[in-house]
This record gives sequence, C-alpha cells and structure tokens, in this order.
Amino acid sequence: MPTIVTIAAKKGGVGKTTTALHLAQYLGNRGPTLLLDADEELRSAMDWFEGHDGYRGWTFSAAPYHELTQNEQLADGMTYLVLDTRGGEDREALVQLAQQSRLLIIPCKPEGVSSKGLIRTLEPLIEHGVQNYRVLITDVPSAPSMDGLNLKYALKEQGIPVFETMIRRAAAVGKAADEGVAIRDVKGDRYAKLIGMDYDLFGQEVLSHVQ
Repeated sequence: MPTIVTIAAKKGGVGKTTTALHLAQYLGNRGPTLLLDADEELRSAMDWFEGHDGYRGWTFSAAPYHELTQNEQLADGMTYLVLDTRGGEDREALVQLAQQSRLLIIPCKPEGVSSKGLIRTLEPLIEHGVQNYRVLITDVPSAPSMDGLNLKYALKEQGIPVFETMIRRAAAVGKAADEGVAIRDVKGDRYAKLIGMDYDLFGQEVLSHVQ
C-alpha cells in the first residue's frame, strides 16, 4: 500500500491544490507518486496538471479520484498517494480522511477569516483524538509583516501541530496555474524559485513525518 498524504481545508482559497500538486512533485522525485483530484466539479489539480501540453516537468501521474475507486490497480507500484480533497468536508469526513491517511495536511492563510475557518476545521480532529495532522501556513506576506509568525506561534501555544516551513505570498503561484507549470518554472518572476524552495523544505518535513 502506498503512503497516503491528504490535503484538506474547510475554507477555499488557502492553497490546498497548490500544496497538493507541489507536494506530489516533490515526492515524485523520491518514488512513484499518484496525485488524486477529488473535486470532480472544479478539477483544479487536473486542470493545472494538464494545462500545458508542451511541459514535461511533472514527476508524478495524476487522475480523478473516482478512477481509483473504479480501478484500484491505479495505486499498484506507487510509493506515495497524494489526495487533493474537494474542500469543505463535513466533520465526519474529515476525521475519516485522517484515519485513512498517514498524514493529513491543513493549509491556512494568516488572516482572520482563514484562521477562524481553521479552528472549525480542527474541532472534530481534536474531539476524536486525531494526532496525524499538521497545519501548513500559506500565502505569508513579506516583512515587516509578522502575520505568518504570529499565527505559527499562536498555534504552537495551543498545542496544534504546525509545519516549521511557511509558504510565502507571491504572484508566481497564479502565473504557474495559468501556465500549467510548477511554480519554480515560472519565467520572469524572481520569486518563483523562492516559492519552489519553500515547497521543497515543506516536502522534506512531510517526509520526516511519514517515514
């Protein structure tokens, strides 16, 4: 059975699909990896992945989630399976996702609305004693803003597991989605490689928690 890593969030627009896709890219360089897009309506991960026919930078395969349920052989030979959920899962579904995964990753922006949504997301996990989850802080504004660090320290004070790596805010994210490429391969954006480095450091942390 492959190691399953799930990306989920109650609130949209927090970098869930971006995180899933770039984690799959990182893991794909370390073993056969399958990215599953569970949002059959929006197909955000699949659209990004298939967005540029001439791009060959991906190191993983991707498929809609329903294809796995119809053909379990898709996961044969895979070392890692990254699940990009549809988002907005109810309490029971979120707990079930955690129980079925080696690690559940919950992206969150360092802003009021997103932070409140994070608390609601975590409630069922805490109530059920789930421990295999971790918060990833995304879209962190540059200095002198302390929003990202303030949220990280606040989560730690509450005993909520959080990744040390935070993902910086940059227009390169939107450009990458438009071009159908990994963020580090966006041309003409000096921040693109820095965001790519953020996701590499995040990937290293993920590996340390699933191995």
